[in-house]
Amino acid sequence: MNEHLNHAIRIYNENNEDFAELLKWHLAYGVVVSLPDCFMFGYFCDRSNTDEHREQSKSDCFFITMCVGDMHLAGKQIVDLVKWIAYKREFKNDSRLRIASTKIIHKKTKWAVHQKQLNQIQEKTLKNM
Repeated sequence: MNEHLNHAIRIYNENNEDFAELLKWHLAYGVVVSLPDCFMFGYFCDRSNTDEHREQSKSDCFFITMCVGDMHLAGKQIVDLVKWIAYKREFKNDSRLRIASTKIIHKKTKWAVHQKQLNQIQEKTLKNM
């Protein structure tokens, strides 16, 4: 089993949350990312009301419900879909809502550097053709 998925299940169980119900909800209304290096639950919303999920086409924000593992990799899955990312650190006893621009997050993360390197390689390849 994906170690990060297993970690998420443990966290929910330790906090008396029903992981199966949360998984069902996120599969029906949100997003589930399960990769070898990360696990994430989240949903599309409006930045002015992150408590309500919305259709992606009507959203400007993505609320990350849970993220375990490589958060940069998890964020890469949604960073180009919305303008804002919101999250709380409730399992770390911090319920303050944080909202950040995906442009800022994109610039600060590893995948932005990786993407820039890929673009440079592609440009060199095209020039050499």
